[in-house]
Amino acid sequence: MMSQTVVFTNKKPLCVALLFALSVFDMTAGAETPGAAVPTAVSVPILRAGFARTEVTPTVGMEIPGGFAKNFSTGVHDPLWVEAAYFTDGTVRLAVVGVDLIVSPFDMAAAARQQAEARCGIPAGNIMIGASHTHNGGPVDSCWAVERDDAYCAFAAERIADAVVKACETAVEARIGCGLGREEGVGFNRRFRMKDGTIRTHPGKMNPDIVAPAGPIDPDVAVIAVEDTGGNLLGCIVNFALHGTTLSGSLISADWPFYMRNTIRGGLGADIGVVFLNGACGDVTQVDNRDPRPGEFGEAWARRVGMSVGSAALNVLAKLEFKAEALLAVKSEHLSLPIRDLGTSDEELVKREAPGIGLGTGDEIYLKEAALVREMKAESPTVTVEIQAMRIGEAGIVGNPAEYFCQFGLNIKQASPWKPTMVVELANGCCGYVGTAEAFLGGGYEVRTARCSYLAAGAGEQIADTSARLLCQLAEK
Repeated sequence: MMSQTVVFTNKKPLCVALLFALSVFDMTAGAETPGAAVPTAVSVPILRAGFARTEVTPTVGMEIPGGFAKNFSTGVHDPLWVEAAYFTDGTVRLAVVGVDLIVSPFDMAAAARQQAEARCGIPAGNIMIGASHTHNGGPVDSCWAVERDDAYCAFAAERIADAVVKACETAVEARIGCGLGREEGVGFNRRFRMKDGTIRTHPGKMNPDIVAPAGPIDPDVAVIAVEDTGGNLLGCIVNFALHGTTLSGSLISADWPFYMRNTIRGGLGADIGVVFLNGACGDVTQVDNRDPRPGEFGEAWARRVGMSVGSAALNVLAKLEFKAEALLAVKSEHLSLPIRDLGTSDEELVKREAPGIGLGTGDEIYLKEAALVREMKAESPTVTVEIQAMRIGEAGIVGNPAEYFCQFGLNIKQASPWKPTMVVELANGCCGYVGTAEAFLGGGYEVRTARCSYLAAGAGEQIADTSARLLCQLAEK
């Protein structure tokens, strides 16, 4: 397992055009007028920020989670990274972390946050850890035939803490800008209404029984960027909602976010920090079931998606205006969410939820999963999840640990006072798929009971309501 660490300083300038655009100012500003009253000085908090990354590439031969069958890695397509951003205004300290993993389990995220607090003093509750949801990452999750590796989870937790500490140690006086772009051509809702009235996940390309998509996509590419006082870009946070399922195969990879980061860094000509936070993409992938072309998988599609999202982020970065005044705030709330009704027997449950066609078929593996979820519920009928909201200047971020349906993300944004608002799924843990009430009625893979889908209907609405309320409360500060 690799342990490389990279920190970002203000030694890397933006490309000439962007640097010139960001540094032009009125040469007459600040000139004194004879006899004019001298304004009273107002104390403004000094913003400091830093970025760092550490490597979490697993040893070749370890399991890759995300599929139904075991998949042992055979090589490395590109390294896996933890990317961290740190902010302080002298009073509030917070960190935002993106990690190239399918999920960030509750215990691993808690360990990383506690280690970071012990080493650099940032309150654990002020650290957000979002998993990119790559399906070519390290063994952190147990579901289907795949089992997590506890030693790797401990290693990843330590490396997450390392990144936070390094970002804190290298923080400099900074300015913040934020903005919103769009990318509408690479994400598609994978759930469809069928002629028989059911809802199916990936029913097959050009299936004649498809009526219409059963959910939306979210085209927002939200960006928070940071520069030093000399106008040199230190890093950015990017939020976009799309599954990390393009590359496939048995090579370790960050999937399409690898190409997104390369596109941003290449366009700027600078090796800046790029923290990726995945949005509410529980039902959104790169596969277009209504297009007859071959399946949208492999390196070409990973590049296409990553370059498209990266280009949208670059367009936002090119037009940003940066400010030194940026208020910071963090609020969180814990919810106790019930595990769903499992019926009287595993056999009855599996038969009732079987979708017939599409992703999520096959009763034998679901019988095993149903029994394991029943054991979970016997141990505790509820699961505690954290909803965490942050304010960074004019931007709002809110995270939850679900594989969250896209419609919920759109609802939260509509209720939020912040522009942009980043909705972050798989943050500080993982509680499986959380779909809409309509999704539970319609069926399909995402709501079929397994260790990746076990919360009761209504959990998503609770998370959305709490998220919107916390974002609004941040506006009161």
